Amino acid sequence: MALDEPTGDDIVEEINGIQVAFDKNIHGQTASMGLEFQESPEGGGLVMKGNESDCC
Repeated sequence: MALDEPTGDDIVEEINGIQVAFDKNIHGQTASMGLEFQESPEGGGLVMKGNESDCC
């Protein structure tokens, strides 16, 4: 996952009120995932959760 502007080939969706751009080649693998904010000892950040069996 990267914080970048979408390209013409990306698929843009809104998840939990945040616009997210996916490369069209991996969009099928991310269809059932959610986006959450998570705190850790290293700090906080966005995490994609769900679909654990297909995650890379």
